[in-house]
Amino acid sequence: MAKKEDFDRLSSEMRTIDAKIEVVAQKIRTIEKNEEVIGRTLLNASARLKKVETGGGALAGGSRDGTSTEDMEKKFASKSDVAELRYVIDAINPLDFATITQVRELLDEKLKEIQAQGGTGIEIQPGKPKREGFNLMEKM
Repeated sequence: MAKKEDFDRLSSEMRTIDAKIEVVAQKIRTIEKNEEVIGRTLLNASARLKKVETGGGALAGGSRDGTSTEDMEKKFASKSDVAELRYVIDAINPLDFATITQVRELLDEKLKEIQAQGGTGIEIQPGKPKREGFNLMEKM
C-alpha cells in the first residue's frame, strides 16, 4: 500500500506545482501587457516632449485658447492644496454629524418618551423652532 500513498502524495504535489506554475504564467502575461502599455505611453510622452521642445506644445508659453501657464497655475489647485483639503475633510469627517432634521426627530422622540412617563412639568411644543427662517448656512 505504500506505493498508492506515494502516488497520491506525488500526484498532490504535481497539482500544487502546476497551480503555482499557472500563477507565475499569469503574472508574466500581466507584466507583458503592462510593458506594452508603458511602451505606448513612452512613445506618446516622447512625441509630446519633441513637440514642446520645438515650441508647438501647450507648455511652451501658452495653450490653444491663449491662456498662459501662469494663468493656468492660478486657476487650478496644486497637489499640496488638494492634499491639505483632503486632510481637513478627513479630520472633520462630515459624515459623523447629524442634520437638523435628524436632531429634531430625536428630540421629538425623547419628548414623547418623557411625556409618556409622566412628564417633567415642562411643556415644550415639538416641531419647528420659533425662530422661523433660521438658516445654518447664514453663519458660514
